[in-house]
Amino acid sequence: MARRNPVVEAFQFDPESDPDSEAPEEVDTQRLQQDVSEWCRCGKCATMPTEVENICCMKIPQVTRRLREVEQQQTCMVDHPGLEPVCLNVYSIQNARQIYRADYGPLNLRRIHNRYRYPSYRSFVSWCWGLLGRSIRVVLPACVVLRIRSEFPAEEGHNVGFKRPPV
Repeated sequence: MARRNPVVEAFQFDPESDPDSEAPEEVDTQRLQQDVSEWCRCGKCATMPTEVENICCMKIPQVTRRLREVEQQQTCMVDHPGLEPVCLNVYSIQNARQIYRADYGPLNLRRIHNRYRYPSYRSFVSWCWGLLGRSIRVVLPACVVLRIRSEFPAEEGHNVGFKRPPV
């Protein structure tokens, strides 16, 4: 009896996106010129280098859904009791790096803070949006990015920021 080799399709085991989730909000092109208080509702954001990054946690439905899960509702994702254990705890991030390595291969992140910052961003995305799939990117709230950067600062102060996926 001859064995048949099954056809393997890329991403066939990736979960589908959440049908309840909404597309990211359109970004106001004037946000770089605006005062932070004009677009930030949580009070913990700061102006980011690009206009697309100037978005508050309270403006993203996937993030506000996480905020509503807590009994004592928070006004900023930075204050959510789950942020530290999911995205800032070094042991959780080491575990996330191992999972990433098993799925995609090693990360080429040499500097210690980079080794934690990038998986921390990924953990936040996974926690709020679920698994998005390869080359699907979302803009993280400015307050969360600043909190992660304060925990794992870039050496020489150089942060990359949001990059659109390759076309």
